[in-house]
Amino acid sequence: MSLRGVALLRLCALVSVAVARRTSPEHEDVQDKINSARCTSRCLTLHMTQLTAAFRHVQSDHVLDWCENHRRCAQCLQPCKELWETRKVLSPKSCEKQTECVTSREFVASLRTSRQGDCPPPQKASGFAAACVESCSSDLCGYTCQLPANLYKGVPLKPRREMSFVEDLEGRVRVLWMSKFNVSVEPVVYILQSRWNSGIHPSEDHASPWTTVSMTLSEDVLLSDLRSQRWYQFRVAAVNSQGSRGFTTPSKHYISNKDPSPPEPPQNIRVDNQTVDAATVGVLIRWDAPREGDLPVHNYRVTWSSAVFIVVFSLCELWLQGLQPATSYFLSVQTVAYWGQKRLKSPRAQLPSSSSSSSSSSSSPALAPSSLLPHADPSFNPSSAGALRLKVASPHYHDDQLQVKVFWKHPGPYVLRWVPHACAHNVTAEERTATVQGTHHIITGLLFACKYRVAVAMQSDTASEAVAWVTTPSCSSIRLREGKTLACNPEEHHLVGKKVILRPERLTADFEQVNGTLQATFRWRMSQQALEPSTVEGFQFTWTLQSQVTATSKEDTLISQTQTIAPFQRSVVVSRLQPDSDYQLKLQMLTTGGSTGAAVSKTIHTPALHALL
Repeated sequence: MSLRGVALLRLCALVSVAVARRTSPEHEDVQDKINSARCTSRCLTLHMTQLTAAFRHVQSDHVLDWCENHRRCAQCLQPCKELWETRKVLSPKSCEKQTECVTSREFVASLRTSRQGDCPPPQKASGFAAACVESCSSDLCGYTCQLPANLYKGVPLKPRREMSFVEDLEGRVRVLWMSKFNVSVEPVVYILQSRWNSGIHPSEDHASPWTTVSMTLSEDVLLSDLRSQRWYQFRVAAVNSQGSRGFTTPSKHYISNKDPSPPEPPQNIRVDNQTVDAATVGVLIRWDAPREGDLPVHNYRVTWSSAVFIVVFSLCELWLQGLQPATSYFLSVQTVAYWGQKRLKSPRAQLPSSSSSSSSSSSSPALAPSSLLPHADPSFNPSSAGALRLKVASPHYHDDQLQVKVFWKHPGPYVLRWVPHACAHNVTAEERTATVQGTHHIITGLLFACKYRVAVAMQSDTASEAVAWVTTPSCSSIRLREGKTLACNPEEHHLVGKKVILRPERLTADFEQVNGTLQATFRWRMSQQALEPSTVEGFQFTWTLQSQVTATSKEDTLISQTQTIAPFQRSVVVSRLQPDSDYQLKLQMLTTGGSTGAAVSKTIHTPALHALL
């Protein structure tokens, strides 16, 4: 073979390799969708006489409905639908000698083995193409890659790029486009595709792959599954039996106006490990992340008995330590996401469980999987979280004293405790207790214009308690039956007239060296002006490493990390801090309703490791 022939052969081989590389799975899927649309257009064209007699406008999805209900047209559509749904060519046996089905299946099979357009005759090749054809013919190298002839003969024009979007009150979005003059007498089938990216700004670089949304004969599609907080782009292709000119350029970005939905609950909550240590039991709880929702997962909220733990998003597990043997617990996990400053929670995914007896050997599992199921015995278990609910009636004046009735569902014995938490006037009062056998108790001798904390717990398990808050009326608001008023202290004012701020304070740090790394324990306390600590749902602790300003950068380089902490915690341990570095600390209070409360900030300088030796 001549040197010129070898060069031309290599050129043909390189062209073939380049074409093969472009045939990706995504490209093949799109091509199958286009072939299915070509098949559909062909079936409608075969019944064009009946369609024009039945419909004023052929470009309508009602035409497809007619075809699916027409015996011969439906037989023709069968291979088209099979290719659309399964990306497979219908088997010959499935047609069962139905002529319309057989010819349609053969058409689909031919589309898979040939490309759009006609192969040009060898004698019309010129330049490098002619030399390549001549060389391959003499050397028997096989096929050559040439540009097709009549590529767009009879093919409809691309629709206009501009698209419009109309969203209704239910969050459904109608996508509309406009076609150019149709050069084909055949029905045109439109294929609509979409892609999206999440974030504050639209981005084509971080967008998802293109996915096919719909096939339609109309110039609009109603979409009911668009997610909020996502930037969408669309493109459309016009197809008939002759082929397509491809998709339009991507549309402008569109983001839905509807509010995001709360996240899905975690899946498959389970116990993966158990330990027995002296008289307590430890349990490792794991769960699977929920299905993708409108918003990214921020953290998980784990509740068991009266305790609440906040688990960061990167973790799907939690060790529960110090469980009491032979005791039932009710555990639940929630997914938490944020929309701006608003916290959205999923429904609770629950796991009723029971720890094993303390007599179990250390080698035995502390929690058998079968015990995770609800007990067959429906009797009340007082230690079960959620079973004890404390309800409070309205305070009233009777027998020359202010009193209130508190009650619960099941009989005791219970320990009832109440104490004034804050009052409109200066008072000194200690916590009072009572042991109750029944299902209710009347608390007497209450002070006017005070907010009381009332707690009830089983006498056998005082650690798990139900809490309620009672605000007593002011003395001046009391009216006796005879219409008389009480002699009240003129300096007394009702509690609700005061505005008290709850805030963390005195953020301190203690450092130690652990395995050659720097570890810090940060502690704080809450102000003593709190009205209702139950409104605090947790804390968000952020530590930001701030490097020195360099000559090439005018701004500081910041490395920030955040951890969400349970409301009852007053400390957090942070490992692997950079020694001899500046950190900006911020402790933000999270309150009921998804809002953020007061915060405390502080800048610290970490010590060098050798300074801790």
